[in-house]
Amino acid sequence: MSDVSSSSSTGVSTSGNLLRITGMATGLDIDGMVKKMMAAEQSKVDKVKKDRQIIAWRQEAYQDIIKDLKDLQSKFFDSTAADKYILGESNFTPYTISGGNAAIASLAASNSAKAGNYTLNVTSLAEGGGVNETLSGINLSTKLTDKDSTLNTVLNLKMIVNGNPLSLSIDNTSGNMTFSDLIDAINTQGGGNIKASFSELSSKFTLATTQTGTSSIMNITSATSSSNLLNFLGIKTALKNDTDKPLNGKNADFTLVEPGDSTAYHLTDKTSNSFTLDGINYNLVGTGTTTFSLSQDTDKVYGKIKDFIDQYNEIVDKIQTKLYEKKSYSFPPLTDSQKSSMSEDDVSNWNNKAKLGILRNDDNLEKLLTNMREAFSTAVTDSGLSIGKYASNSIGIDFSTDYNKPSHIDIIDPTKLKTAIAQKGTQLLKMFTNASSTALSGTYEPTNTTYKEDGIFTRVKKILESNVGFTNVYLNNSTLTKFANFQDDYSLYGFTGTNTLPDQLYQKDNLIKTMLDTLNTKQEAYYTQFSKLETAMNSLNQQQAYLAQQFGG
Repeated sequence: MSDVSSSSSTGVSTSGNLLRITGMATGLDIDGMVKKMMAAEQSKVDKVKKDRQIIAWRQEAYQDIIKDLKDLQSKFFDSTAADKYILGESNFTPYTISGGNAAIASLAASNSAKAGNYTLNVTSLAEGGGVNETLSGINLSTKLTDKDSTLNTVLNLKMIVNGNPLSLSIDNTSGNMTFSDLIDAINTQGGGNIKASFSELSSKFTLATTQTGTSSIMNITSATSSSNLLNFLGIKTALKNDTDKPLNGKNADFTLVEPGDSTAYHLTDKTSNSFTLDGINYNLVGTGTTTFSLSQDTDKVYGKIKDFIDQYNEIVDKIQTKLYEKKSYSFPPLTDSQKSSMSEDDVSNWNNKAKLGILRNDDNLEKLLTNMREAFSTAVTDSGLSIGKYASNSIGIDFSTDYNKPSHIDIIDPTKLKTAIAQKGTQLLKMFTNASSTALSGTYEPTNTTYKEDGIFTRVKKILESNVGFTNVYLNNSTLTKFANFQDDYSLYGFTGTNTLPDQLYQKDNLIKTMLDTLNTKQEAYYTQFSKLETAMNSLNQQQAYLAQQFGG
């Protein structure tokens, strides 16, 4: 910026990239005079630059808050990681499972489970309908033609799977197909309805429906299938030459002893190896007997809720402080000239004071905190529990009594909260994590049915998404993110945007450029006028010198 020309006793000055020799004929401090004459214009530029700095500081403050909110999101609302998804049922299940055998079953308890000791004896797993044959002298790398030279052709396998026809046509005219290639081809063409597999350890080949249970049926149509392929796979042996023989699946077969009951209940009705029984999710993977126990662990659920509330409070308290913070008008943004005469520490200290109140009464942030508070204060439909100190169904959580922190949440009675976790787990799960099945109609607010049915943490999740976008998505069109980071205005003069902070910065930059152009034009005009004065004075001095010489002579 060439708002000031520097001068020296030699009369040499610079303005921008222009070298001037001024004041030599008149003896005037032309640079100083021009600087004073431009002071009013420079003051206008400095005022706009200060306004721009305030906008830039607001943007920085917004981005800092957005970062905090995104951190809260990624820690508690990442559905791709169970330990980072507070809406997952496992985070509200007050049980710890000990014992068990992962080679027999994987286990997970829900809120309706019963504490105590369990014994599970798995006799057989649920299976799909199909064949399970031992193939001797074969491994996955074996070429089909090495076992049967007639297999170097198009191999057909026709079947009916659960009443639906399925036709496989596998091209081995090259004769290079291995057993592994054949299995891959069957699985690919099977479209997920059947699954072929082979164990090199046991030499067992299995071809079965992916659906398990006694209602799963595979009928292999021998008449239209390649006979040599059926022989190779052992299917003819399995069918015992009965081409119409249905190959039925099996249900799981197991016994279970639960706490408080010594009876070993024999169950054969589970068509899948994954099922829920009396609040425990079972996934059977092998046969044998295993024992395990469930013990209550209210601290686990309590800790998760407390962790969320602690980080939530840090953010809402920080925002509330920014909203209440008073601006210090004694510390406006510094001009470039002022900064040049101060130390870095002094500039930093000044700026810290100048930034106070930069977000005072900000509409977007006021609305965010109001929405957050309503998420906790609005009762969740049919949960039977509430936030507050005096309600009979209170869970020991209430808003802070500090009027400076109206959105702050306190666990005022840890014992009451732990009791609710232990005794009202299903209700607590609904209160915090329920997702309404009612389609949203209208605005998402406390009077809306969908809002009322959503759990507290579900509401917070949606409020965050509305303000800073989805979890782990940083470029988005949400309220705070757009206002802080998106420039809509690229017009020549900067008046067609949506008044986002980048739009405001763009408008100020355009205005500053225009003002600097005007300032430089005026400055050049003043120097031109003084240059003419210099020329005139120089001519006059020459005339006076000539006359003096003549009269003196």
